[in-house]
Amino acid sequence: MTRKNLLLIPIFFTLLVTSVLFFYVVYAINTGTYLNREPVERYYFEYDIKVTGLSGKEVGGTTVIMVPIPASKEGKFFTPFTQKPDFIQRFLLKIMHKPEQDRIGPYFENISETLDNKEIMGNWVTFIAETDKGHMLGFRTNETRLEDISYGGCFVADYFDIFDPINNGSPMLFPVENMSDVYSTPYGDYTKYASNPKYNTYIYLSDNLKGGENVSFFVYLTANNDPYEWPEKYRGRYNNLLLAKVNDTGYVKVRTIMGQEIPWGNDSLEVMSTQYFSDFYADETSDNVNVTPSYTVVA
Repeated sequence: MTRKNLLLIPIFFTLLVTSVLFFYVVYAINTGTYLNREPVERYYFEYDIKVTGLSGKEVGGTTVIMVPIPASKEGKFFTPFTQKPDFIQRFLLKIMHKPEQDRIGPYFENISETLDNKEIMGNWVTFIAETDKGHMLGFRTNETRLEDISYGGCFVADYFDIFDPINNGSPMLFPVENMSDVYSTPYGDYTKYASNPKYNTYIYLSDNLKGGENVSFFVYLTANNDPYEWPEKYRGRYNNLLLAKVNDTGYVKVRTIMGQEIPWGNDSLEVMSTQYFSDFYADETSDNVNVTPSYTVVA
C-alpha cells in the first residue's frame, strides 16, 4: 500500500466519525432525543394516589372520590418543559431551513393531558373538578361493588423551586389552607426549611360511602430539580404527603406534611421518617383537624 493511500485511512475515519456525529445531532433535533436525557434528569415530579378500604364495598348510585391535585398554593398548575435549542442546535436548524412549527423536540404532558378523563382499574374514570375548594382530582364509577384506587403520574416542568416551594409557586397538594409557621435556615446562597411545614387540604367522599369501615388515603408528591442546572450541593427534592383514615362523607379537611432532601442523602426532613408517617401506620394517634369530627383521621 502506498504512503498516499495510508494517509487516506485516517482522513476517511475522521470524515466517518464527523458524519456520524452530524447525523446523530440532526436525529436528536428531529426526535427530541437531546443526548438521551431522562425525564427525572430535568425539573421532575411524581404524584401518587392510593385509596384503600374500598374493595368489596357494595353501594348504589355513582361513587365519587376526590383528592388534592398538584398546583401551587394559589392553585396554579405547573408549566410543562419545552426544549430550548442551544447554539449548535439553533445553527443546524437554521442551515437546514427547518420551519419552527416543524421542529420536533421532547414533549411533556400537562396536568390535564395526564390526569383528566382516564379509565383506570376498577372502572374508575378520572376527572379534574373545579370545586368550592379549588381544583381537585376526582374518580367516578357506577359500579355497585367497588375496588381500591391506585393512580398517579410523572411530570416534567419548565422550572420549580425546591428551596422554598411554598412561597415560590412550586407544585403542592392543592387546596392549601392554614399553613403552619415556616422556619428556614441559610444554606449556601439559598435557604432551606429548618422543620417540616404542615398545612390543611381536602378530600371528598360521596354520600353512598357513609358507614362501614374507614377509607384510607395516601397522596404523595415528590419533586426534584434539574441536576444539569445545579451544582451537586444544590441538587435535591422536596415532598408533600397526605395520610388519612376517614369514616365520613362530603368534604373532609385533613392535614398534609412537607419535607426536603437537600442535598441528596440529607434525609433529616424526609416525610417518610416523620412521626406523622409512623403514627399513621401504627394507628397510635389521631390528627383530626376538625374540632368535633364524626370521623377519624389518623396521621
